[in-house]
Amino acid sequence: MKIKLNYKFYVLLVLFLLSVQFLPAQVTRSDYDSFMKEFQGLFNEKKSGEIYGRSSAIYQAKISKEKFSLGMKKFVANVGAMEQFSFVDSTASGYNYTIKFENSDQLFSVLLDHEKRVLRMNFKEIPFVIQDKNFVVGSNNPLKDSVDLLVEKFVRPYIQKGATAGVMLAVINGKQQRKYSYGTIAKTSNQLPHASKSIFEIGSVTKIFTSLLLAKEVVGGNMQLDDPISKYLPDSIPRLVWRGHPISLVQLSNHTAGFPRLPENIFTTNVILADPYSHYTVDSLFHFLKKYKVLSQTGIKFSYSNLGAGILGVALERHNNKSFEQLVIDNICMPLGMKNTSLKDAGAIQGYNEKGRPTSYWHLGSLAGSGAIRSTLDDMITFMEAQLGSENKLTKAIHLTHQITFVDNDQSMALGWRIKKAGNRKIFHHSGGTGGFRSFVAFDDKSQKAIVILSNAALDVSTIGFSIFEHCL
Repeated sequence: MKIKLNYKFYVLLVLFLLSVQFLPAQVTRSDYDSFMKEFQGLFNEKKSGEIYGRSSAIYQAKISKEKFSLGMKKFVANVGAMEQFSFVDSTASGYNYTIKFENSDQLFSVLLDHEKRVLRMNFKEIPFVIQDKNFVVGSNNPLKDSVDLLVEKFVRPYIQKGATAGVMLAVINGKQQRKYSYGTIAKTSNQLPHASKSIFEIGSVTKIFTSLLLAKEVVGGNMQLDDPISKYLPDSIPRLVWRGHPISLVQLSNHTAGFPRLPENIFTTNVILADPYSHYTVDSLFHFLKKYKVLSQTGIKFSYSNLGAGILGVALERHNNKSFEQLVIDNICMPLGMKNTSLKDAGAIQGYNEKGRPTSYWHLGSLAGSGAIRSTLDDMITFMEAQLGSENKLTKAIHLTHQITFVDNDQSMALGWRIKKAGNRKIFHHSGGTGGFRSFVAFDDKSQKAIVILSNAALDVSTIGFSIFEHCL
């Protein structure tokens, strides 16, 4: 029997085999591993421009080199050095690797084209799980009445978390104070935090102090809330205005000046991961402001800004020819008798990050007015009692900080203080955080009640504060 050949099939087969020779080479696992080694080197040398140069035209059409470099600098400042990587798997959307950074574990997905250039890449943080402590953390809570039991109810789950070390809180009801101490001043110690000796970073609660300094200047007739900030900045900085309307001091205090959360150039120099704002000098701040453009109307939208509070602190420094720390000590601490509040590290207890690892203290450079103060529980009780109307030399200035300066559907602001409505009550509050500390303060001057919480771990305490305030105060 004679076999009839299918010439059409053979022609197609030959054409296919010929075409394969001219197809782009397939990108292999080995190619991806080589890319990862190169990426690690460039990442640790902070050569974001060269990393961008390894991307494809498609990728570069989606993001400019400038935005990519800024994003990478922020990312590097957050995660630290790239220590090692491991292959996970490959999918149609690319290859996946786990990367261990100095301060984070990330899942990295990357897709290369046939020229081995990046088509897509992205990071996703891998959740870090810390087991709760397997022992009952000590405290001085006597557990005698309903208030004690309520404090225990809300604080106990927090202090039993593996990342926490110690937490202190004060519940103030009129002339009555209750102080509670849980945990330790350090994970290597058995000592409970002490109300007058244990010093905590209070982070953004500093902003209330900065606004109080402003209020003191205003009641003294030395500054006005509506003064343009340009009045207190160097002449070399163009006036910061929107269609003739200047950014004002009050807008720095109530976060309606429109400034970003942080200045973009804070990440353009070498950032110390353990102390990320310490390098940001007044010259760096002024360099940013010289190029800053006011692009929309100010005073009409709340946008939380550490930068704005920092600028307010610098304006107060320049107006008084004193450092921010000296202004706080001379104008707030000394009049109120707060002997252990300053910007110094001396006496501060050890802080821990959200993974329970020891941290360095933060120094905020020219942004000190946004979060650089350290204090004790006793000093913060004194400060909060002053908010409730205790007789002191700052009564008029404190009263001014309680006046509402901005309201919209989402946010109400006094001067530095945030305001939460709870039924017919107005709760003035603020929270704070640094690399190894968290804080929360709140008060209702009508009912004469207040709360202070200080923790030496970077786990939020504001939920505890609101819960206790709303249930027993």
